[in-house]
Amino acid sequence: MSTQPKIGQLVPLQAKADQSVALKDFLLTGYSLLSGDQEPETLQWYAVKYDTSEPTYAIIDSFAAESGRQAHINGKVAEALIANSDTLLARGPDIPAGAFDILASKLKPTGQTDVKKGLACGLRVLIKAKESQVETVREFLKGALPLVEAEPETPVWYAIEFPGTNVFGIIDFFPSQGGLDAHLKGKVAEALFANVDRLLEGAPDVVKMEVLAVKI
Repeated sequence: MSTQPKIGQLVPLQAKADQSVALKDFLLTGYSLLSGDQEPETLQWYAVKYDTSEPTYAIIDSFAAESGRQAHINGKVAEALIANSDTLLARGPDIPAGAFDILASKLKPTGQTDVKKGLACGLRVLIKAKESQVETVREFLKGALPLVEAEPETPVWYAIEFPGTNVFGIIDFFPSQGGLDAHLKGKVAEALFANVDRLLEGAPDVVKMEVLAVKI
């Protein structure tokens, strides 16, 4: 079985105003359902909390093949999420809209064995390419990998594309706020923001994330 992530899923989850703690607890329970040999085709799985005004969480996961994604969508975590969505969520999860292709990735586990695997925080960056610049943005993200490889405090990084939407993204995780700050001051961020007007429909949508649980 391949261990190279090729596709993934990003599923934001907006909690009801009085259910934020309950949703966090649910995600930690989801982590326990993935421990051991459960869902062997789910290569990585992240439960996160967005740093936004609304109580929003997300599940981010990756797979080597579509069979892994389908097994996960039909697995115990998704089943439990759907069963509890009316209680926990302000709106139901839009699972199909969250499917993405992975253009490039860096995965260098920290070696920690705690529930967060040594990761503390992350970024979710979404960008929409101008129609005429889709291929340029795609190649920019693929070509950013060597720059990220040179960032010692960026152990996990994905460049992603939501097929058929002109929307791309970067998802990355850091062991500390210092690593996140260093990444934002790095060459990838510098090059991306320098070319916003030429390449993108608007400004990048950047959300900071708190890591809750990780399978990697």
